[in-house]
Amino acid sequence: MSRTEQHAAFGFLIYYFIYILFTGSFIMPSYYISSIIFFSICPDFDAIVYYIRKRGKFKLDTKFQHHFSSVAHYPIFYFPIIILSVINMFLGSDPLMSIIPVIGIYFGHFLFDTIACGDGIMWGKNPFSRKKYSRFINIYCNKTDGYHGKYWGARYRTTKISKIGNVAVIFCVILFMVFQYSNVTTISTVPASFSPRNSYHNSIMLLLMMLFLGLAFTSKKWLQEPPEGRYSDYRIKEKYINGLSEKNRRLHLMKYSDLLEDKNIFPNLINPKNSNIINKTHYKLLNS
Repeated sequence: MSRTEQHAAFGFLIYYFIYILFTGSFIMPSYYISSIIFFSICPDFDAIVYYIRKRGKFKLDTKFQHHFSSVAHYPIFYFPIIILSVINMFLGSDPLMSIIPVIGIYFGHFLFDTIACGDGIMWGKNPFSRKKYSRFINIYCNKTDGYHGKYWGARYRTTKISKIGNVAVIFCVILFMVFQYSNVTTISTVPASFSPRNSYHNSIMLLLMMLFLGLAFTSKKWLQEPPEGRYSDYRIKEKYINGLSEKNRRLHLMKYSDLLEDKNIFPNLINPKNSNIINKTHYKLLNS
């Protein structure tokens, strides 16, 4: 996944491009900015739930794998928002505001969680079925794949996408400062008590604070291999493997056969449901 501030920056820049195309204006009102930042980072609010469940003992180690376990990171979970956004886009008074949730959640967040991640995103996961899983999609991930928490974060910092993300954050901060000190007349639908300048300022401080935290508190010790080893995640979880369709299960067992052998997972998977697939997998491996 991208760091939180990078999700916010990528989501804003994608939406900003659309905003310019539709309005012809390069100055964006602050309430659009606040909205797109919120929806770009909202799937990561599941970390708050994780923190509460752990009673404050929140460690970003290998055990933190919310892309696998959290419904907030299942894209299909947000389909009702797409439906409402489409309806409001045609029937509402502000089509540009209507598309913000879709742009933020899917393009600002999930798109970039599919790049240089520790696992990726299960785009086809049914959020209403605990036992059914889909394949993870993860690209540009040679350095980061199979690492989680701070082990992932330390490696992500060395990737090109991370450096691009940092530039995007700084560029957004500069843009917000330009917006803040421009003579922008807000439209009448904004409450009189609303302060655009304060809103710009809050967005600037939020991005800078998250950028600082992301850069300052990643020790080099996290570049070491985790005690559990790399790929101690969905790849060896029995409930994930058993929850895949037969086709995807076969692909998974073929792709990670060496890992499953090393972790001694194959014996745990032998049951009437999997025995035929495992036998075929071993047969293909022996004859490959």
